Amino acid sequence: MDNPLSWSQRLRLRLFGHVSVGYRMKQSWKAPIEHFAFRCPIHGLVENYPHGRERLECPRCLEDAVKAEG
Repeated sequence: MDNPLSWSQRLRLRLFGHVSVGYRMKQSWKAPIEHFAFRCPIHGLVENYPHGRERLECPRCLEDAVKAEG
């Protein structure tokens, strides 16, 4: 993650398992998407946006899966 979480964000992360860290937008996107910080059991604290039906997936685990396939 780029920036550390505030104490209130750390508390929400602990209580709910994820916390909003703001809206981000990549060049190919039409609008910004809300991103969340959450803990991956393998990679620790990570940040990503919800996929599919509001499912948070670790971006580092996704990269590892792509590398394993190729």
